[in-house]
Amino acid sequence: MVQRIFYVTQGSLRVWLPGAAGKRAAVKFSDDDRGLRDFDRYLSLYPDMTSAMLFDVIEEEFALDSIPKLGLRDRTALIQRRGQRKFRRTPYRVSIYQGTPGRKENEFNVVHSAISNHELVDPWIQLILDHKTPMCGVYSVPLMTPRIVRRLFSCDDAVMFVAPHQGTKLRQVFLRDGAIQSARLSQGPGIDDDGFAKFVVTEVVRSRRYLDRTRLISNMETLKVCVIASEETADRIRSLVDSNSTDHYRFLTPKAATRKLGRRQLHAADHFEEIFLSAAAKRQPKHSYANAGEDRYWKMRRLRGAIIGSAFVTAAACSVVAAVLLSDVWGLRNRIAAIQSQVEFLAETYRRENDRFDPIKADSHEMQLAVDTGDYLLANRVPVPWVMNHLGAVLGDYPDIKLQGLNWLAETPPDPNPRPQRRDVMMPVSVPVTSGVSAVITADIEPFDGNMRHAFARIDALAADIERRTRFDRADAIEYPFDANTSSAVSGEILSRQGNQTATFRLRVYYALPDAGEQGRDTDESI
Repeated sequence: MVQRIFYVTQGSLRVWLPGAAGKRAAVKFSDDDRGLRDFDRYLSLYPDMTSAMLFDVIEEEFALDSIPKLGLRDRTALIQRRGQRKFRRTPYRVSIYQGTPGRKENEFNVVHSAISNHELVDPWIQLILDHKTPMCGVYSVPLMTPRIVRRLFSCDDAVMFVAPHQGTKLRQVFLRDGAIQSARLSQGPGIDDDGFAKFVVTEVVRSRRYLDRTRLISNMETLKVCVIASEETADRIRSLVDSNSTDHYRFLTPKAATRKLGRRQLHAADHFEEIFLSAAAKRQPKHSYANAGEDRYWKMRRLRGAIIGSAFVTAAACSVVAAVLLSDVWGLRNRIAAIQSQVEFLAETYRRENDRFDPIKADSHEMQLAVDTGDYLLANRVPVPWVMNHLGAVLGDYPDIKLQGLNWLAETPPDPNPRPQRRDVMMPVSVPVTSGVSAVITADIEPFDGNMRHAFARIDALAADIERRTRFDRADAIEYPFDANTSSAVSGEILSRQGNQTATFRLRVYYALPDAGEQGRDTDESI
């Protein structure tokens, strides 16, 4: 943001402070040796304020030019070359590309402008550079006029903007299609003088003749003259304008103009340049007369501000990321604490449950044998569906026999070692070898008519069919309803269930397994 504007006129430099309420200019320096010395002392007191320079002088010239259709690089080089040729004696020049004039598609308008008397600029610029004051640009009132006029008047085509400046001067800017073509600054009476209205009309007529001679406008074309003047002055101007004139006047009071632009009221109606000063302070103008290096301290300050701002933004972003990561770390810490607590609980539970059992001592051979035996039993187990499928194939022919229970038993050879006593030392436990699997089947004959002979024959026939028709190696009747053998115990039962008599008996079926112990010893690789 611009903190100070150096407003340069024909014979002086005024320091304008936008933030100073009620002040139009803080200090004024004359264009002589004494004024330059005073300006030097002033800059030594306030060298670091961001500044801009605004010129409102007579020695500002404009030249309209046309160039052919070219590429961007060639067009830029040609415009720069044409500008240097137009204004060779001054470095303060700028060329503005304005596009196609009318319907001509192969020609483009360019306006070259320059401050022809560079001695008006050099002393002030040199002192500013000596004190390393950051200056963002060197601007002029005419180059800022198009943006002001677009907001004040809805005019197009040929427009002449007229406004009082510096108390006794009249600023005239000619625009076509919103682009600047020419500008003049005339010395004349004040706005309170009786001859001010006639002076305005006379200067507009002179400017119109100049535009006709330079073919910027034809003598038959209507020129819209937009004047900043009070209502009284506007009435006087209307009375002086010839009714047959091709100039069409429009008026706007200074108060209405400032209201449209959103600015504070002018300190004096004849100082409309305050509008341009306020606009330059609020928004940097587009075109600048500053040469290379004259705004280097301002660019260095902007670069430093950009670096500081980037560092601040980066630090803020890093802080946000760090906060997010810290929250994640806090969440992970809570989860780790919960997992550690669960692990400790499970470890304590395992220790407590493990203490309830006596340790089993076994060497590597016995452990290998146990693993091999278990693997073999899992691979060659006789599942219940398999047993029931085999039994069902036989029991289907015996509808009077009802299956009541099925119990499994793994058979092992007798252990030759004596049973250890309580005082004996605990020895490694040997894993028994499973020789076969037997199942005890409990069944009923229902209904039973009391004929024991027929029941025994029926049970023997069932055992024989199971042994013959299934994969069981052996099927034996271990309990009859009534055992007739004198050497066996009486274990038969004759029951009555729901009015029907039943006879309960038991069969044992046996399925022999290969020698799992021998297989385990063959595959034992322990030493």
